[in-house]
Amino acid sequence: MRHLEHIHGGNVNLASRRYNIPVHELLDFSANINPLGPSPKSVSAVIDNLGLISSYPDPDCTELKSVLASHLGIREELLLMGNGAVELIYLLVRVLEARKALIPVPTFSEYGLAMLSQGGEVLEIALDEKKGFRLPLDDLIRSLDQVDLIFLCNPNNPTGRLLDSKTIEYILDKSFSHGAMLLVDEAFMDFIPEKKRFSVMNRVGEFPNLAVLYSLTKFFGIPGLRLGAIAAPEIIINRMKTAKDPWNVNVLAQVAGVAGLRDQDYMERTVKLVRQEKQFLFRELKRLPGLKPLPGAANFFLVEVTESGLTSDKLTELLGRRGIMVRDCNGFAGLAGRYIRVAVRTHPENIKLINALKSIQEEIC
Repeated sequence: MRHLEHIHGGNVNLASRRYNIPVHELLDFSANINPLGPSPKSVSAVIDNLGLISSYPDPDCTELKSVLASHLGIREELLLMGNGAVELIYLLVRVLEARKALIPVPTFSEYGLAMLSQGGEVLEIALDEKKGFRLPLDDLIRSLDQVDLIFLCNPNNPTGRLLDSKTIEYILDKSFSHGAMLLVDEAFMDFIPEKKRFSVMNRVGEFPNLAVLYSLTKFFGIPGLRLGAIAAPEIIINRMKTAKDPWNVNVLAQVAGVAGLRDQDYMERTVKLVRQEKQFLFRELKRLPGLKPLPGAANFFLVEVTESGLTSDKLTELLGRRGIMVRDCNGFAGLAGRYIRVAVRTHPENIKLINALKSIQEEIC
């Protein structure tokens, strides 16, 4: 069984104990969260509504769902809120009674774990590493007759590779002819400046076999509150409503989500900051001997460390001792020992990461 720290990043408490560094002194590049943190309006909403914890939360997330539907441009009836997107992955697999899923790898581990938790099988298709982890579209299409569910992460985690909406619609059409459901995970789509060119969220409801995941955790900087959504045909949403826990989204997550979605200035500042710092961080990482960052569309980079003289776990350890957390990609299919993933953070924090990597290189030379 894999250790939890190998499956997900962002475990600051574990890192604090491991390196004997207070949590507030750690720089966390291992979780792909908004570098601005939560919207100030979300923080204020949580503080102002602390008294609501003495009452049960709205089981239907009425206000949150209304605001999110407007933000996404879809009907409320096509949305279901969850305690993070992961809850909804497991719930969908259970409701669909999926038997075998097609998963291009490397990608987010919970797709496969959700299938295995329900006694299902997983058919993995390797992304083409030599071509920047490109999706082997022909191989995927040829495999559709073997599965009843396909997972696509767009942009993909951890590679950052982005598929255009036309490619996804082609896969969607082929999937439908084979009787397979397509789940597109758009957890990082809000970080894309031209997301309307790539998102298929607005096509939900037009296709009986399309579901799209949405995360408020990452872009809105509230991973500790857990908040996600799924958009799907109404018949599937109704089945998921029946199967879910009655109060699965807590009251503070709901008020924080509403406030964040209404903070247009915060959203614009986030996209601008990430765009600027991505350019800086990619350029500086590329300048470091032995490190090869891959171009990516999201708010993180996959970095090959093979020629650095260090394995990914050793480099992760050396950075950890300096109070900097990065994601060792040991838990991703085919990446063990060779890749780390780093999130884009603020300019001063990104400089600290680059300086720490330089220090390590000088130390081992």
